[in-house]
Amino acid sequence: MTGWRRFERQEATLEYWEIRQEGIRCFLRWGSDRTPGKASTSILDDEEQAQRHAARKINDRLRKGFTEVDPPRDPAETEAETPVLDVLTRATGPHAPRPRYLPVDDFDEVYSRAHTPGHPRGFHEYYVLRDHGRSAIRFTVRAGSHQAGVVAPFLEFLCSRRDLAFDGRSHHKVTLPGPVGSFGHALLCSPALGRACAAYPAVAARVATAFPIYHCEIGDEDPEVLVDARIHGHAALPYGDWDRSPQPVVDLRFDVQPSPYRRTQAFKAYRSADLKKLMDVLPQASPQSWVEVRSFRGETTRLEPGRIPPFADLLSFLVN
Repeated sequence: MTGWRRFERQEATLEYWEIRQEGIRCFLRWGSDRTPGKASTSILDDEEQAQRHAARKINDRLRKGFTEVDPPRDPAETEAETPVLDVLTRATGPHAPRPRYLPVDDFDEVYSRAHTPGHPRGFHEYYVLRDHGRSAIRFTVRAGSHQAGVVAPFLEFLCSRRDLAFDGRSHHKVTLPGPVGSFGHALLCSPALGRACAAYPAVAARVATAFPIYHCEIGDEDPEVLVDARIHGHAALPYGDWDRSPQPVVDLRFDVQPSPYRRTQAFKAYRSADLKKLMDVLPQASPQSWVEVRSFRGETTRLEPGRIPPFADLLSFLVN
């Protein structure tokens, strides 16, 4: 199921509920003819789980008296042939100035826009177009870390790989042919994973995401659900900051009692600060307590109350 399915129920008001499953994600929209609509997204471990999740949700609505009806036409279908930048330019409010995407010198079909570059939250936005402008790869650079001489080799790389993020896979971790600032690798994400234009439904499925990374920031064998957690979760990688220090993968599973964290038997993405907090409480924890740490290479090490290495040694294990 990739298109939206719509279900309605007429009671005091006309209620509607819509669902779309794409890959490991289930998208929901619901509301009534008298209230603003709401939306949510669930991310499952794999596509099979997502399909089962969608089926359960649909059966639940049918049991509650909803009936399936034809969904309204998806904006993505209406605008399917409209170039991405045309859609984005028209998407501003009626009184807001229209954004201007300017061609980047020395690159074909590459455009950029500066968003309040003098502001602490300002950034530069780039689009590498493909398919006559109907799809694109997008990346951003925080204004304070933007250097044209560093961006240029990344653009050269993307221009030679315009189709890679659209090959049906969720992501690609790629070794760069040459350094981009301090970075030696790049991550290219499908439109669903990158969510580059999630706020613009007409082009959301046509804009992929890319950014340079350190080798240690994305696992070599990461499934999509873990990459999603690394770039969108509570430990999200600040990938728009090209001056950042390495933010290594910190996958943890643990049972530490007592501790401020709920135990987990499966590896999940955390921050280095979370690991430090667990290490601080581990010496006083129960003798049965333990923490397992996994690096981007898939290597693991185990900590116990009587066996805790220096934090600097663990960081070296995670980065190198």
